[in-house]
Amino acid sequence: MPLLHISGESREPIESFTGFMSEWALTSPVAVILALLLVSYLFGLYRLNSRARTSDAPPIPAGRVALTLSGFAALAFSLIGPADAFAEDLFFLHMIQHLLLTLVAAPLLLVASPVAAYLWSLPANARYRVAGSFARRGPVGRILRRLTFPRFAIIFYILTMYVWHLPVMYEAAIHNEALHYAEHLMFFGAAVLFWWPIAGPAPIRSQLTYPKRLLYTMLAFTPSAALGAGITLIGETLYQHYEATPMQLGLTTGEDQSLGGLIMWVPGNFILVGAATILFFKWYALEARTSRYTRLTGPKP
Repeated sequence: MPLLHISGESREPIESFTGFMSEWALTSPVAVILALLLVSYLFGLYRLNSRARTSDAPPIPAGRVALTLSGFAALAFSLIGPADAFAEDLFFLHMIQHLLLTLVAAPLLLVASPVAAYLWSLPANARYRVAGSFARRGPVGRILRRLTFPRFAIIFYILTMYVWHLPVMYEAAIHNEALHYAEHLMFFGAAVLFWWPIAGPAPIRSQLTYPKRLLYTMLAFTPSAALGAGITLIGETLYQHYEATPMQLGLTTGEDQSLGGLIMWVPGNFILVGAATILFFKWYALEARTSRYTRLTGPKP
C-alpha cells in the first residue's frame, strides 16, 4: 500500500471507528524504515542492558524505553496509520498528523535519549567511530551544535510550519508523493531541532538554563497559536483540494478546515504550555535543592 493514494481516487467514507483504525500501510517504504529503526533500537537496548547486568554500568531505565516506544507509536500512527490514510480527504486529520510529528513524536524521542541504544546496535569498531563523530569536536557533533543553536532552531521551526501551510505549498505536497515525503521529513526534522535545546539529550546537552528554556518554549507559542487561529477564523477555503474530496464524517469543507485549525490552535499550544509547566517545576526543584545545599554547607567564602 503506498504512502499516499493518488489524488482523485478517494477512499470510501469512514463508516466506523473500527474501519478507520484498520487503515495501516504496513508494506509502505516508511513502514519498512520505521521497523528497521525500531528493531535496531531494541537490539541495542538488549545488548546495552545485557552488558549492564555484568558490569557497573546502569541499564537504560524502563521509563526511557516507554518514552521511546511511545514516540515510535506516534510516528507510526502519523505516517503509516489512519491519520495518513485519510489525510487527503480530511484536513483536520492532516493537522493531527503534523501535530503528532512535531509536538508528540519529536519531544518524546528526545526526552528518551535513545542514542546509546542505537550506538550499541552497531559492531564495536563502527560504534567507536560513530560515537567519536558525535563528540564535541567530531564532525557530526559540530554540525548538531550549530543546528540546535536556539535562535536558529526556533526560527527554522516556525518558518517550516508557515511555509508548508501556504496554500500553494500545501496543495503541491498533497498531490506529489515525493514532495509529501519531504514535507513530513522537514516537519519532523525542524521539530527535533526545536525541542533539542529544551530536552537537552545526549550527546549535545542543552546549554540553556531552565529560565531560558522556559522563555524559549513560550516564544513558539504565539506564532503557533496565530497560525492555528488564522486557519480557524479566516472564513474561506484555503486549500481547494478539499473541495473535490467526498464529504467524510458529515463535515463540510469549511467545518473540516476550521476543525483542523482549532486542533493546531488549542491542543497544539496546550502541549507547549504543558512543556513550559514541566520546565517551571524542574526549575523550582533545582532552586529548592540549591537552597537546601546552601543552608547545609553555608555560603561560599
